[in-house]
Amino acid sequence: MNIYPWHKSLWAEIFSNKLKMPHAYIFYGAQPMEINKFADEVIKSALCSKPTKEHFACGECQDCLWGETNHPDVNRVVNRSEAKNLKTDILKVNDIREAKEFLQTSSHQTNGKKIVTIYGAHRLNKAASNAILKIVEEPPDDCLVIFTVNNLNNLLPTIISRCRLIAFPKPSIDDSIEFMKQTDNADLIHSLSLYNNSPLELINDKDMLTDINIILGELKKGQEIDLMKVNSMWLNNGLAWIVNFLQKWAYELLLCKLSKRHSYFPNDIEVVSKLALSADLSKLLIYQKSLNTIKAYPQIAVNKEINLNSVMIEYKIIFNN
Repeated sequence: MNIYPWHKSLWAEIFSNKLKMPHAYIFYGAQPMEINKFADEVIKSALCSKPTKEHFACGECQDCLWGETNHPDVNRVVNRSEAKNLKTDILKVNDIREAKEFLQTSSHQTNGKKIVTIYGAHRLNKAASNAILKIVEEPPDDCLVIFTVNNLNNLLPTIISRCRLIAFPKPSIDDSIEFMKQTDNADLIHSLSLYNNSPLELINDKDMLTDINIILGELKKGQEIDLMKVNSMWLNNGLAWIVNFLQKWAYELLLCKLSKRHSYFPNDIEVVSKLALSADLSKLLIYQKSLNTIKAYPQIAVNKEINLNSVMIEYKIIFNN
């Protein structure tokens, strides 16, 4: 079984009647890594000619040996600009045309499905969205289109109305802890809160935890933070990553200041409470707005060091009462 324990009910729902599967699904939720992996398993099963009783791919038939990445009945929408190393992550109408042509050809299997997958469908621009809408409005016979997206609001309502929606819940705390133990990552359990209780994202980022602890050590100093130690290491994982981390820390301070509650950093309650007490509320709100502004930057070249230094100077003065 290649799905996660907290996805078993979703799997059973999708394959309750394999012969009457809808032509299009939207898999959505706050855990993109989990959703994309689940989508891959659905593709494998839909292609497999000898699935198990639980509807998992057998791993032995010719269709399984091809694999979903090389299978002639699978098309992944690829960003052409991205393939040419251009700095854009938007899916354009030209990226959809190949998928439309692909669906017009016959499956290599008798009564087989032609499958199109769009991971991160929020990247579709308006023209591309309208192009894919025509496919889901008038789908060819025996086709399957899978969208993955973190937020339904990022898709056209007309696309949403023509697809089967599958919401992916976050794993329970007990599920996450058990998964960490089963994968020999019990030593990381204390960091689950920082990753929104997503064991997969935490395991994927575990090599970053040393950097995180160094950064966290400076943030805990509040007004006394040494800006000379805000260096290139903070940008090892990219500007978006560090901004996302700073947003979580800022949210923790704000949450504690307004309600004395905690979210992402339950192991640092004492330090957070002390910093929240000394923080100026208006400056903290302005700081969060600055982080949101940087996070909203389009995928274009920006001076990462200047942006980081700017928000860290702003962080320091939050505590200058």
